[in-house]
Amino acid sequence: MSAGGVVVLPMAVVLAAGAAVVLTAAAAAALTVWAVNQAAEAALRALGNVGQDLQNTAERQSQAEIAALRWPHIAAEVVEVNARIRLLAERASRTGVVVAVPAPLNLDGCTERQAVEWAARARVLLSAASDALVTARAATERERLAASLPAAVLALPDTAAALSQLQETLRNRRATPAPAPTRGPDVDAILRTLDEDVNENERLEALEAAARARAGSASPMFARQLQMRVVELNDRAARRRLAAQLIGVLEEPVVVRTPPPTPYTGTAARLRAVVAGDADLTPDLLNEGAGAVRWAESVVRANFVRETVSQCLADQGYTVDGTSDLRLTRTDWQGEHSAEVWIDENDVVHGRVVRDRDVDGDEAAMRDRDRCDGFNADLADLAHRLDAEVVIDHGHVPQRRSQTGPDTRVQQVRVRRAR
Repeated sequence: MSAGGVVVLPMAVVLAAGAAVVLTAAAAAALTVWAVNQAAEAALRALGNVGQDLQNTAERQSQAEIAALRWPHIAAEVVEVNARIRLLAERASRTGVVVAVPAPLNLDGCTERQAVEWAARARVLLSAASDALVTARAATERERLAASLPAAVLALPDTAAALSQLQETLRNRRATPAPAPTRGPDVDAILRTLDEDVNENERLEALEAAARARAGSASPMFARQLQMRVVELNDRAARRRLAAQLIGVLEEPVVVRTPPPTPYTGTAARLRAVVAGDADLTPDLLNEGAGAVRWAESVVRANFVRETVSQCLADQGYTVDGTSDLRLTRTDWQGEHSAEVWIDENDVVHGRVVRDRDVDGDEAAMRDRDRCDGFNADLADLAHRLDAEVVIDHGHVPQRRSQTGPDTRVQQVRVRRAR
């Protein structure tokens, strides 16, 4: 499909971009938001360049298709980084520590290069902000850790130094690890595998398990317990990160403005509770969130189609009013007629002329026919130029506005997408 089309990416390309259905759904929705700007620009360029050489058009389409293959991966990375930003901001808010958390990226209007550069820069800023939060909390964390350990562990002579050293291990987990000890479990190596997005309570759990393993180094049981605890905490952080990805899609402005269907009325609030660390992402909530994201994607895509169609109709000389069902007028129709355009759940564009004022006579009948023919031709032209599917009223007699219910939308002919 051409880059100037209403649907700029085949769904199969998006689904091939990730390993998990929910992750790809979130990336697809974010990608669609970006596509609103990119495809609209491409469509408008196509309207002004119909007569250009076909070879040049093919080259542009080929370049767009190559970019389309890269974009799902880039969008997925942006979704992930935005989720990590949300998690860090939540941690900072909960602890009351002020850190410089980077602002999330909105893909709308963003170029590929801008998105890639932003993601690389945001990861660096994210790590710096996380380190600042951990440093600010170090003394409080050490006090809480000491209070949670058994008296027998605290009584050991090197416990205080060991606690500080374990904190340092977590702070420097991204650095090259020191050589592993020749004997005993490598507590530091296990601790370094802790997910960077764990919250403060989870960090404390990991440090406590590590301190116990360090104190009981003669027994491999403590190292196994530490390993199991780190795996459990990492899984918990991953679920919370996934919830943050889902809620990021549900908070797209056009989605927020659209009341969700009954199954998803409380989904966003439940996902926010997971992000805050007050709940876990259960399998049922995961399925619910995945469904909500698919609904959100359809909302974003429908809004994109509507905005693109509105812009193109305005370029054809119509004045466009309305948000869902569009009402079109023209100054040369002199208030006798208007037109209705609506978009169904499959993103198919429908349209017909409506009579607003009764005028009798042969000349009025001729105007009816001319205006219907002209409007139908404009919609057919829109179908071919935007690679959209359009259904037009096949008759030449305008309908009365009092008859504009769905049951009266008859005598329609489908204009297939241009190929």
